[in-house]
Amino acid sequence: MFTKRIFIKAVASAMTMAMVTPALAQDTFPSKPIRLIVPYSPGGGTDVTARIVADAIADHLSQPIVVENRPGASGTVGTILAKQSEADGYTLLFGIQASLALNPSLFKAADYNAKKDFVGISLLTESPYVITVPEDSDISDFASFKTAATEGMTMANGGSAALLAARLLARQADLSLTNIPYSGSGDAISDILAGRVNSMISSPVSVLPHIESGALRPILVTSEERYPALPETPTAQEVGFDGFAVSGWYSIVAPAGLSEDRLALLNEAFNAALADETTQNRLIDAGVLPSARGLDAVGTTAFIAGEIDRWSAEIADAGIEAK
Repeated sequence: MFTKRIFIKAVASAMTMAMVTPALAQDTFPSKPIRLIVPYSPGGGTDVTARIVADAIADHLSQPIVVENRPGASGTVGTILAKQSEADGYTLLFGIQASLALNPSLFKAADYNAKKDFVGISLLTESPYVITVPEDSDISDFASFKTAATEGMTMANGGSAALLAARLLARQADLSLTNIPYSGSGDAISDILAGRVNSMISSPVSVLPHIESGALRPILVTSEERYPALPETPTAQEVGFDGFAVSGWYSIVAPAGLSEDRLALLNEAFNAALADETTQNRLIDAGVLPSARGLDAVGTTAFIAGEIDRWSAEIADAGIEAK
């Protein structure tokens, strides 16, 4: 007998099948581990952040994400490798401000156009840069830093974004800085700790453990507001650089042409991982601030495009030519 209870069960079953059927089409992806290319050396701030995110995503995808470090040419080597990969969702790029928004304007070897060659998946973090000096340095604050830098100073940087921030700061303060580039912040930290360079500019995630141990002393952060992990460190704004703000960001992007269903699935997974309290705490403890924007793939792509426009104009205004 066809009862009301049977009818309700039938409707529920039909609704369930309607919801499951589209999902089944996506269940085939991912069917194998996903490669995440990190275009910087192991041990640096970018690598640390990428591995935190890769760990977190395991709870939101049916397959693990395997981090693959491909350093070289300030992030250019790994970025080009990702560009040349198949747009199937199995190769992703840990895209940062330097590699996507700056390198094409700074390096002739950066043979890619991030607007055309990549599509955004998720904006992960947004954090300022920090200038540090060794513990035994005579420099204790920005005033003494400026005095020393006016006479000539070496400054290590672990990427083109940090380099640009240093150049903009030097231009505004009339400083004499000899910038020494490194393929990643790990090697730069080794040299500043060994006393081979006078100072360093980097993402906080790279140097926080050394600041906490007392081996490095923070001088300023390049944000308009104080950085939560370094509440006693003044901002560039506070030491006299009105409107000076340079923040770095981390994102996940894929080669252009990725299908919309896979793009949506990956965006949902990464944003869910980023919203997890444990993941947020790990990122904050490491020295980076999780993005509060909660952007979808379209929004992430638009954000990156805006950053490319902004920084290409800044670089042109600063008179910095690609090398």
